Amino acid sequence: MEPTATPKALALRTLTILLIEDSDTVRSYLNHTLMAALPGATIVEASEGRAALRELTRCRADLIITDLQMPGMDGRAFLATLRQNPILRHKRVLVLSSDNSSDLRNRYAGDTHLAILPKPSTGAEILRVAQDLLADLPASAA
Repeated sequence: MEPTATPKALALRTLTILLIEDSDTVRSYLNHTLMAALPGATIVEASEGRAALRELTRCRADLIITDLQMPGMDGRAFLATLRQNPILRHKRVLVLSSDNSSDLRNRYAGDTHLAILPKPSTGAEILRVAQDLLADLPASAA
């Protein structure tokens, strides 16, 4: 893992991040990257979309990081379900995928709470985009 600087704005918050990834290796890398940069953060893990929806009934996620290609409920179905729910529709989501996501970019073009990064991305890139997504998060929500 490459060294990453802790984004100051994120380091000052207590964050809950929901990490949805079916690969144990990628999930471990992301968890380690996030915990190294954001030591006070709570990382909640799920291996597919249905498990992630169950986790959202138990925790208040400030940021969701999801893969697209997963068994069970994939990332596209998870995101569609999330955006159709009036309570969850404004959750901040970072999509990481090796899949061509141009259809997703077109579908959610105006969604300011969604960002898409190719997989693989560096820890620094992931943290930069996470900081951008969380920049306008109210202090009381953190």
